[in-house]
Amino acid sequence: MVKQNFQPEHTPISPSDGSENLSTTIMFSEISKLSELSFDPNAVPIWELVAEISAQVPDEEWQKLPTDLARRFDYYQKQKQGKD
Repeated sequence: MVKQNFQPEHTPISPSDGSENLSTTIMFSEISKLSELSFDPNAVPIWELVAEISAQVPDEEWQKLPTDLARRFDYYQKQKQGKD
């Protein structure tokens, strides 16, 4: 067994199933920056921002999304990257 030098600032957190992609890899250094954030009690909640933005999208555009997008997001993301 080879010992690995553990360096938290360079160690990614990945899914337990061994898969790794850009949407699931988080660096410890990014997590430590969270402590530097301040809380603004007057800020608009993120779900309200999402609702406001999504209300501006016409129904015809929502109909174009795959019905299994949430379940198969990684698949569609990889498929899109392959076309670029």
